[in-house]
Order: sequence, then structure tokens, then C-alpha cells
Amino acid sequence: MSSFNKIAGYEKEKAELATLVEIFNHRKRYLAKGATLPKGIIFYGEAGTGKTLFAEVLSKECALNHVKINLSESASENNICKQIRKAFAKGSKAKVPTMIFFDELDKVLPNEDEEYYTDRSKSILTQLLTLIDGMDTVNNIVFVATCNNYHSLPQSITRPGRFDKKIGLGLPNQTSRVAILTMYIENSPAEFAMNPESIAKLCTGFSCAALKTLVNECLLRSDENNFVSEELIREKIIEIKEEDIPTDKPDESYTLDATRNIGSFVVSHTYSNSSYILNTESETVCNSFLDGIISGCRCDDDDDDDFYNDNDEFETDDKPFIETFAPGYCKNDYVCAITSLLGGYVAEELIFNKTYDNLAVNVKIIDRLLLKMSECGMLGLDLIVQDYRYTDIPYSESILEKLYQVFNDIISICYNKAKTIVEKNLSLISKLVPILIRRKTIEKSECEQIIAELGGIRT
Repeated sequence: MSSFNKIAGYEKEKAELATLVEIFNHRKRYLAKGATLPKGIIFYGEAGTGKTLFAEVLSKECALNHVKINLSESASENNICKQIRKAFAKGSKAKVPTMIFFDELDKVLPNEDEEYYTDRSKSILTQLLTLIDGMDTVNNIVFVATCNNYHSLPQSITRPGRFDKKIGLGLPNQTSRVAILTMYIENSPAEFAMNPESIAKLCTGFSCAALKTLVNECLLRSDENNFVSEELIREKIIEIKEEDIPTDKPDESYTLDATRNIGSFVVSHTYSNSSYILNTESETVCNSFLDGIISGCRCDDDDDDDFYNDNDEFETDDKPFIETFAPGYCKNDYVCAITSLLGGYVAEELIFNKTYDNLAVNVKIIDRLLLKMSECGMLGLDLIVQDYRYTDIPYSESILEKLYQVFNDIISICYNKAKTIVEKNLSLISKLVPILIRRKTIEKSECEQIIAELGGIRT
């Protein structure tokens, strides 16, 4: 039986792993072509996402001799360096293909917060770089590592030539959660009152390990007939969320805001490669050009209800709510801005199977962008309608009905475009979310490098 059957979900990542297996199992064919085999492979992602399992499947599918560097047995710098040297020596002397495996590499190397702060981490890095550079892949040696925070590792070790292949494993999405739960439930004799699809919808943010824990906890508490009630399932889900075992789930609001902005950013990036800073602020699609359009329809601190006084009459403020039309923008620019804002909506919808109130501002801005297009004649001279809060001009119901239909048509077209782009980049978005949560803000130059390492934005 194939070891791949141990991995549920993660279809894209399994396909990448299968490609590596094909290369190592037919190494002579690729070497004959003049190709260079990967020298180093790293599996990275949050705790409990199956990084070690992916490494084990690679080892078994390629029948690799497994030499592990075990940090639990190496408290001191000297012991770690000694174990690293010993592992590489075993690999070079082995007469069979060998995988040198280093679990949780980021625990011992300098990172962005303590770059070369300790002599210990600097010595370990130097030792590792020397041995990796001295590897001869023709002699069937590959260095494989896992880490939780790949983007904190020093660039000296992550560059091509050392780690030639990087596979990121984000928290499982709805599809993968269903596959994981199905695997564990079907391998048990118990009957669950809820199907995997329904359970998965309640487990947003759970890691693979947390899903396994959930099923096991339910099995331990099942009744004498091996029946798991819906009440028990929901109880265990709440317990795991409260105890954080081992979801490593950050504050929900940060996750939602990061998902919203990255969804909008990915869509906006396909339209304009303008300057940007990726962040979790509201009222932005993280694109300076499109944010310039949005800024003219930005929401104030006041709610819409603040435009009325206690007697439900308009306030006599002569200042227009929407700023003067900027002649540099065309209809297509506005459409791109709306599509980008909807990218955040779609991202939440696809990842969490629902949307949250952190999208309320985006929805208001979309309404005002549409109204702005009408005011500026972009929708046709017969559909020039001013903001109802600042005009006494009566508009016929037929004109307003036609206008609303045009608005709905534009939103539908923009939504479908955004959904197409987000669906192609859902894996990328899921992997960027925890990175943005940790960093808070990411400058364009660094973000472009991260995106390239994750496979780029698919258009």
C-alpha cells in the first residue's frame, strides 16, 4: 500500500511530493539529462500540519535510509554540531540512498528577532552550511528539514543550492478537513451523528493534529454502542478551541482581517503591480493605485445613521460625503477596485465557509464606488444619480430600479472574477495568512520574495 494514503487532503502539496518521489526514484534518468537533483528539501508550516509525515512518506516511497538529527538528545551546541557531523558522515558512507532528516530546524538557527545573537546558533548554522555545501547528490544524499517559521530562517540557508525545494503546509481548508476527518472516522468502528462535512465546518483553524485529537476524544467518550452524538462532538470541539490543542490558532480577529486583506491583495495584484505594504488594516486592498480610488469613497468613523438627526431629517452639512471625482480614473479602474474588495469577501467565504462582520466596511465602500460611477456618468448619461443624502432631486422608481439592476450586474461580474482568482490562489492565501499575522506588515520587496517562494500568484 502506498504511503501517500496516510496523508488525507492537501492534494496540491501531495502532488508536489509525488513529483519529488518520481525524481528520486528515477534519479539516473534525470542525471543523464544533465539535471541537478534537489540537495535540500524543507517542509514548513504551523504546528500539527503534517510536516514530519510528509518527510516520512518521502523516505518510505523512495526507500531512503533514514538518518535523523534528534534535538531532544542534544542540549548543548557541541552536542548538536557533533550530531550534525555524525549524520552527514553516515550519509556519505552509506551505500544506499540516504535522507538526513532535521526536525524543527528553526529551533536552533538564528532568526530575524535574534539574528546571530548567540554564538550557539551561529556555530550551528556555520556547521550546517559547510556540510550542506559539501554534499554530493550523485551519491544519493538528500537533506530534509521541517520548521514552523520558515520565513524567519536566515537567507543564507534557504537560498537555492541549499534548499532547492520548499513545500508549505498551511492549516487544512474545508476540503482537507473533510478528508482528514473522513479518514479517521472511517478507520474507527464508531458511528458519528454528524457527517465529516458538517464537523469540518465547525473546525475552522484546526490543524491536522487537532482534528485527529477531536476524533479520538469522541471515540473515548462514545456510548456502549460506539455511537458519537452531535452533543458530544460539539462539546469536544469547544474544549479543543478553549484548550488550544494543538490548533495554534491566533486571535480570530487577526485571522479574519489577514484573510480579508490577503484575498483583496491577491486580486488587486493581478490588475496592478503598484507599490504596496501588506497589512491587516481596514479599508484597503493593499495596492496604492487601487487604494487611491477607494480613498475617495472611504468610510468615516460615523455610521450611516449619523446622517440623520433625531427627527429623521438630513443634517445641514454642506460638505459632500464623497470627494470630488479624480479625472485620472476610468470605469475599469473602479471595476478593478470593486473586484479587489470582493476578493477579501470571497477569501473568507471559501476558507471559513461563511463571511464575518469585518467585511462590513468593504461592502459600504463598494456601494459608494458604484454610486460614484453613477455620479460621474460612467454607467451612462441616463443613469446619473447623486447620493440620496445630498440631493433633493426626485428620481423615478424606474430609474432607480434600472440603476440597482446595473449595480447588481457589476457586483455579480466582479464577484465571479474575484472568485476565479481567489480559487486559483487559495493555497497561497492560506499560507500567507499566518505569515502576515506574525509580521503585522510586510513591505513589497520582501512580500514579492515570499510569494515567489510559495509558487507565485496564479492568474
